[in-house]
Amino acid sequence: MHQATYSSSKMSSKPQSGSVLQEYLPVPTTKTIFKEELSENNDETQCGIGRFKPKWLQKFANPKVYLINFCLLGFTQGAHFTYLIGILSTIEKRFLFESKITGLILIADNLSPIFTSFLIGHFGGSGHRPRWVAAGMLITALSCFVSASPYFFFGTGVHLLDQSDISINKTSSQLCEVTENECANLKLSSTIPAVSLFFTGSFLLGFGSMAYYSIGTPYLDDNVAKKDSPLYFAISFALRLFGPALGFLLSSACLRLYENPTYDPGFGTKDPRWIGAWWLGFLILGFALVLFSIPISLFPRRLPGKTKSGKVKKARIDHVLSEENKAFKEKLKELPDALLRLIKNPILIFHTLGSNFRCIAMLGFYVSMPRYVESQFRQSASSASFYSGTMSIFTMLIGILGGGAVIRKCKPRPKYLTGYMLSVEVFGMLGLLASMFIGCPSLNLAGSTISGNGIQLENSCNSHCGCTTRVFNPVCGPDGVSNYFSPCFAGCTGKIEEGMSVGFTNCSCIVNENEQFYEADVTSKYCSFECGSFVFYVVVLCIGKMVSSTARVGNTLVTLRCVDTKDKSLTLGSIEAFLCLFAFIPYPLIYGIIVDSSCLVWEETCGETGNCWVYDSEKFRYSLHGTSLAFLILSIIFDFLVFLLSSRLKNFYSDDGKDSQTDEVQEELTTGRLGGSTTISLNSIPASL
Repeated sequence: MHQATYSSSKMSSKPQSGSVLQEYLPVPTTKTIFKEELSENNDETQCGIGRFKPKWLQKFANPKVYLINFCLLGFTQGAHFTYLIGILSTIEKRFLFESKITGLILIADNLSPIFTSFLIGHFGGSGHRPRWVAAGMLITALSCFVSASPYFFFGTGVHLLDQSDISINKTSSQLCEVTENECANLKLSSTIPAVSLFFTGSFLLGFGSMAYYSIGTPYLDDNVAKKDSPLYFAISFALRLFGPALGFLLSSACLRLYENPTYDPGFGTKDPRWIGAWWLGFLILGFALVLFSIPISLFPRRLPGKTKSGKVKKARIDHVLSEENKAFKEKLKELPDALLRLIKNPILIFHTLGSNFRCIAMLGFYVSMPRYVESQFRQSASSASFYSGTMSIFTMLIGILGGGAVIRKCKPRPKYLTGYMLSVEVFGMLGLLASMFIGCPSLNLAGSTISGNGIQLENSCNSHCGCTTRVFNPVCGPDGVSNYFSPCFAGCTGKIEEGMSVGFTNCSCIVNENEQFYEADVTSKYCSFECGSFVFYVVVLCIGKMVSSTARVGNTLVTLRCVDTKDKSLTLGSIEAFLCLFAFIPYPLIYGIIVDSSCLVWEETCGETGNCWVYDSEKFRYSLHGTSLAFLILSIIFDFLVFLLSSRLKNFYSDDGKDSQTDEVQEELTTGRLGGSTTISLNSIPASL
């Protein structure tokens, strides 16, 4: 009975003009379109390598899983850079080279992208992008192992130890006594080879970071709906920020261990002679990168099921397939035209120039921060890495997540978004300006005089002692205020040890209030140091960084939305090359010169200069912050030009060429093509994340 009724009803249902059913049946769903268009290319959307494409693995082919793997790689890759920053002062001390040499090491990872980023961005954008990213990360892992290798080649540094059984350190306690010339034995042969290995490791790092950013980011953007891109980018940036935080934490933890963790040097981490286990973190990061590179290589060329209109999806698929079928020579011929399109894009040019000056200011500042905190606030290398890096990065994490969430929910027009980005950059600049006036008194080295070349430690009392600046072993005078560079410069001839306490006796060059010399005993340590501004300094910087970081998601959206979809990878590759040439290479050299110009006492062995022991605190503070402020002002000028041109930006949050919250199929369902009576609530559409 029911079956007959159903059949009769079905047979009597004739097509009617204006019928909802008639209009609805021909309308394909996004899922149907996707299956039909990719039925012959489903290998392109399956996880695996070669014939290894099991069914259980296919459930991981979605943007959320890719985001997690992408962030894990970025997490580890980002830790490499900040780890290197955290140990810079230690490896300078260990291998005796200046900050200028450190600058050369830091620019090495930006030399490799200059000549290859255009090609990788152009060809990698149409290749198997996840495998390009995985290959780049394996090269980054290799760079970690190369950077750790100087320890295994040259062993533990002994030139700062005070051990009678080490022949090259017979006078490392630096007592006031006549000694024979030991230059032939003291000169370290490991400096140049070690610097070469650090340079090579940094050079290899450039390949991995370039592939990760210029190929991995567009892959993520192409596989999520535009309206969800801000949230995906916010999560990506925020989770990747844990990487730099991990780098600083890892450097802090490793530097608490002595270079040879099984050996006790007889002094603590705050002693200038302390050399931490700088090499250990490189090994940890290298093995982690190898581990995380395997899952990313299993992702397909394209992820199935992206929520977007059928027409746009088909256009994207056709474009990618045509790009993959082109010959190498054809793609190469298209490169000049593609580059010309980018050069003629004023928003992209001004935005890139603003980013360039901002990178110089902030990277130069944060690379110098651990060394600055060590000298300005007299913190250990381990503490400097923790406070100057980790705390500020966690505040950036809050800012990026908050900024991305607000952009996704409010979807501000480009004019409002770029205006906000300009405002927060100004706020960050004011925070940096305020921090320039927060500092501590300079280190008081008694018995010394200031000269044009720094501090003159030698005086009429200790001139016969044969003192050197090879080892910085500060001692505190009997007044508890006056520091001396070493027992030798204090005129000490005897040494006493009581447990962990070390003292020196018969010190004839102690200076009284009347600048006269007298004899007394001293203690091997810094004098008490009272300065309560360190916490305030960190708080001011963190607040400024948190507010300015809310613009980071907006910066990325402007970059990706001001160019054609087909030019995304090339754009990021081109920006990478530009920043490498005009930001990442200059900033270590600029700030290296600034840091070195603030040095008062250099390590010197047999006439050869090594690392800096003592800085002019006031000069260091003003030159470091002032230089960063100058570059930030230049970046704000170009940000203002982007703001003026922002009305040209289109399709900021939609996939179909209209800045609406509906895609093309959704629009067909809501514009009366279903008989005019059916509407779909926007809230019923599930977000991609």
